[in-house]
Amino acid sequence: MRAKIGYKISGEHRIHIIDEEKAPLVKRMFELYSTGEYSLSTLATAMKKEGLRGEKNNAFSRTRIHELLSDPFYCGINVWNGEIYKNAKQEPLISKELFNLVQEKLSYKFGGKIKYRKHLPIFKAKVKCEECGGIISWECQKGHWYGHCNHYRDCSQKKWVKQNEIEEQLVPFLIKAAPKNQRLLEWLESTLKESHVNEVDYNTQKREELNKIIRTADQRIEGAYRDKLDGRMPVLLCEKLITESNREKEEAIGSLGKLAESRAAYYEAGYAIHELALHAKDIYESPNATVEQKRMLLTYIFSNIGLNEGKISVNYTLSFDFLANWMPKANNIFEPAISQDKTDLLGSVCTLKRGQRDLNPRSLP
Repeated sequence: MRAKIGYKISGEHRIHIIDEEKAPLVKRMFELYSTGEYSLSTLATAMKKEGLRGEKNNAFSRTRIHELLSDPFYCGINVWNGEIYKNAKQEPLISKELFNLVQEKLSYKFGGKIKYRKHLPIFKAKVKCEECGGIISWECQKGHWYGHCNHYRDCSQKKWVKQNEIEEQLVPFLIKAAPKNQRLLEWLESTLKESHVNEVDYNTQKREELNKIIRTADQRIEGAYRDKLDGRMPVLLCEKLITESNREKEEAIGSLGKLAESRAAYYEAGYAIHELALHAKDIYESPNATVEQKRMLLTYIFSNIGLNEGKISVNYTLSFDFLANWMPKANNIFEPAISQDKTDLLGSVCTLKRGQRDLNPRSLP
């Protein structure tokens, strides 16, 4: 096989290894499409801007993007002559969960393409009627978007609401999850790193150990296969060695996946989440923000927006649900004076975090 995009060919037996330059871009492509905010055409344009190109430095067409998104090779599954081989030798670039989510999005769209209206309302398919659970419909009248319920279960909602009225009600929810200012964000970054440096170090060490196990298993499989072909080892012994090595490799790959979802990973991502929260309101209200960018921002922050007689309610996504509970307390406690000792601030951070663990432990940044 030729090398897949995101991989390089290595060794006599042509094993796929990670291409450190292109692999992050391939993973980014899957992540962007999984949000539901991209058609194949807009994704092709976005990945071209980010630098994802083929062997001849050519940008990918929407058809080629569709092929890449449909290839289970990237989650560690090989398909050859119609047969599925789950014990693949290559290191997966994405999780099976992300791959399956992308396949759902591809299946949902006719021909892999989102059918946008010429003028797309920001809240299309993002707001539900609280009474009947139906999706709020949007109509443009005299240059303004109006949302209303179609009474899927004979609900009593009659009020039509302007798009800008929804936006005005959303602003306080954006502010609620945000640090008060840049200085507080910088303090949080510093204290998060200091309070969890040991966990980050452990994660790094464990990741190296697991990658070593995977490399060793690959070497054993290659050696056993070579010995089998050359007749230097009994066939049954070779097959047993290959089976055991594949099992060790699969367990190590599984452990790597769990490690990526571990507590330390949330701490490493914590700063980025806090930073997005800090700038969310400015990003949304920026005159340069496109409708697609605003929709994507809403996807990151809210899992659901409900509407009842013109009034909205929201459910945050996992990370922002934590921030909505954590940041109001943090803003009140951590307005540190210039002379404040960082260790005092660190102690306060740890104390507050311990009190928040039962709230949502997996979303702890």
